[in-house]
Amino acid sequence: MAYQMLVDLDRCVGCWTCAMACKVGNHLADDEYRVEVETHGSGKGIDRPAGVYPDLHMTWQPVYLPTCTFCAPRAAEGEKPFCVNCCPTLALAFGNAEDAESAFSQEKARVEGRGARVWELDSAGTQTRANVLYATAR
Repeated sequence: MAYQMLVDLDRCVGCWTCAMACKVGNHLADDEYRVEVETHGSGKGIDRPAGVYPDLHMTWQPVYLPTCTFCAPRAAEGEKPFCVNCCPTLALAFGNAEDAESAFSQEKARVEGRGARVWELDSAGTQTRANVLYATAR
């Protein structure tokens, strides 16, 4: 079974609920994260927009670290990972990529149908987890 995660960046609002749900659900230490949320804006600190008023813009990107297990015990029981279960904007979809009826496959088809670009970060030699796809129409 090939589990994958899809992150719809057009839905992500940078709330960090995914990271906090993972931390609490997996009983992680205060300084341990398996998901971190990057802010894409001016580059001058967290949640600082780029541009000049009134043309300001900022986006967020949950980054899954290599320590992420996609909540393997939950997935084995047919449950969603904590991050997916708690995302208030439904920006995350998880499932078997080989199953056309899985939440992952359905969401991937939806974003591709609206013309979104879908890609995976290069996880070779980096601090990101494999099998996480990102989508955006921006």
